This record gives sequence, structure tokens and C-alpha cells, in this order.
Amino acid sequence: MIDSRIFSTKFACDLQACKGACCTFPGGLGPPVLQEEAEILPQRAYDLLRAELPKEHTDVVDTFGLFEHHAKKLYLRCYNQRACVFVTYHGKIAKCSIQQAFQDGRFEWMKPISCHLFPVRVSGPHRKHLKFEEFSECAPAIERGETSGIALLDFLEEALVRAFGPEHYEALKARASEEQATSL
Repeated sequence: MIDSRIFSTKFACDLQACKGACCTFPGGLGPPVLQEEAEILPQRAYDLLRAELPKEHTDVVDTFGLFEHHAKKLYLRCYNQRACVFVTYHGKIAKCSIQQAFQDGRFEWMKPISCHLFPVRVSGPHRKHLKFEEFSECAPAIERGETSGIALLDFLEEALVRAFGPEHYEALKARASEEQATSL
């Protein structure tokens, strides 16, 4: 099951406008984490990045642990019911410290797949339901995508290939082309 908005939405993050809102949404639960990611995050990512994280974030992890269980799923812990504990701030912009370490060549793993796929969420049996989640904080990304002509599928190509493989991504692109052709 694939949300049709995944095929029609234009999207390109605009970090200067949204200030990294995806890493600091209110609500208390951080990003969902797969079991295989739960094995990487504590011993490798957190140990490497702990000294770079805000003290308030490490205090939360020291007190409550890195993960939170909710409805039989695993989530990264948040600070103050908002910011993922891996968030660092660069001025007023929230950024993922894991992604930054990856980009700097200090860590071999990009970030949890749920973060990489955002604003697409994966759910359902065998992780086969893809849904576009629209947030007001992402309005600048939609505007930028429309202005630049960047389709959500193109923006998320690397994440979708990482999550599902190149064949699945190509199938999504083919379906998007079909959807566009039938809507004309």
C-alpha cells in the first residue's frame, strides 16, 4: 500500500527555513528504530557522539536509556518531549549528530532509516505500507520542491534505495510515471 501523494508531491528540504523541525517535533517519541539499528546506536553511535551532544540530552539518556518502547515498537528517546537525543544545535538549526559524523567521515552509518526516509513513514506487516506525512513545518520543503521541480521520490532516492533496494525504487519511479500519465 503506497500513499498516492508519494508520487505527486514535490519536496526538497529547506533547513534554513524549517530549522531542522523534523528532529524536534513535539510529542515525546523520537524516531522509530529497527532492531538492527538498536544494536548500532548505543555502543557505536552514542559512544562516539556523547561528548558532542547537549548535556541535557545525555542526562536524559543516563537516566532513562537511549530507547523508549511504545506499542511494541522501539523509538529513540527525546529530550523535553521534543528533540531527539542525537540532536545538536548549530545556531538555531537542529541537526542530526549521527548524520553529521557520517558526512564528516567519522562514522560509517548515516542515521536511522526512519529519519532518512522522512517525511515518508513505513508501517504495516513486512514494512510494506508507505505513507507521506504532511507537517506544517515542512511547508518550506514543499514550496522549494515545487519551485525546483524536485519530486519527493527523487529527493528520497538514496533513502528509498537504502531501505528497499534499487529494484523497488525503480518500481516506485515507474509507478509514479504511470500515475502522472493517467492524471493528464
